[in-house]
Amino acid sequence: MLANFGERHATPRILTLIAGGILSGLSLLVGLVGSLLQLLAYAAGSESAGKFWQNEQTLLPFAAAGLLGLLFLWAAVQRAVARLLPIRPGSPVNYLTVVLGLLLVANQLSTQVTAQPPLTYSELLAQDIPFLILAFVGVGIFIRRSLRETIERLALAPPRQKRWWLVSIVGIGVFMAVAFGIEALANVVAPSQQKQVTDVTTVLFSHFNNPAAIVFLGVLAGVVEETLFRGALLPRFGIVVTAILFAALHIQYAVSFATLEVFVLGLGLGWLRVRSGSTLTCMATHAGYDIAVGFLSLVAK
Repeated sequence: MLANFGERHATPRILTLIAGGILSGLSLLVGLVGSLLQLLAYAAGSESAGKFWQNEQTLLPFAAAGLLGLLFLWAAVQRAVARLLPIRPGSPVNYLTVVLGLLLVANQLSTQVTAQPPLTYSELLAQDIPFLILAFVGVGIFIRRSLRETIERLALAPPRQKRWWLVSIVGIGVFMAVAFGIEALANVVAPSQQKQVTDVTTVLFSHFNNPAAIVFLGVLAGVVEETLFRGALLPRFGIVVTAILFAALHIQYAVSFATLEVFVLGLGLGWLRVRSGSTLTCMATHAGYDIAVGFLSLVAK
């Protein structure tokens, strides 16, 4: 909210830039200091090479994210990026989004595939609803935009095409074919990692093992994630960057072929958003894909 007020007023704009700079500075400091301490420990022989590289993989992405976040404070850097992406140089909302996006990607890069307890319905709602709120707040609802203007900005109006549902059905089929292809490749190239990702995902969503739960999970993900990524972020950050952030949100996959699968799905959904002019098409396709995959998994059991 502060960043949105900063679009029109100097004081909240300065405070937003300071907050983003502090976040970036802390990320850079923690990453560099932690990395240096790990290097000293390894040089002293008190840490194995495997442990050293694992810790470096955790720390260095945050150092890089912090450095890039600080560099983005520089107006010349913002103007250079604006030649590639439709961002607005000097916008506090865009700056804070870039900082948080960099930290999100750093978190994904630093994460290992590990066992997690099953998600409950309440945990899933507590996890997803804030992202939906963030999408509306991020585009300035009731601050820079009215409710109607917010809906237009998020492209929540019906698609221009009369048979948009047919596009969604075709999209679901294409996405499933691509996903199965990537999974087949993963089973050949990195079978142990693929099995680990599958096992973690199976346990994580083990409570959603009936038709109603699968539909609930698919619709929730489709509505929340598409409103945030294809609705709020894509018009400012483009298809590719939005797909990267979309993949980074799925932290349970760490860096794996499953992450690549989500990234490719994000590219396809971004293309649908641009071509249809509506986020609703993306919602239907995303939800339909998740539901179809869920039902196939249920039948396979």
